[in-house]
Amino acid sequence: MNRRTLDLAVPMVFAAVMVLAAVFGAGGTAVRAVALVGGMAVAIYYAALRKNIKQ
Repeated sequence: MNRRTLDLAVPMVFAAVMVLAAVFGAGGTAVRAVALVGGMAVAIYYAALRKNIKQ
């Protein structure tokens, strides 16, 4: 995958997982955990990993 595709896919996958956690999650704990882990993953992608991917 190139960087343009990942720039779209990473936030879209995070949003989809958040929706699934909110719909199927038993409580707020699941949504908070997904938000925390997913938010960190998105931040790491944009801060570090994106630089090493070819355009």
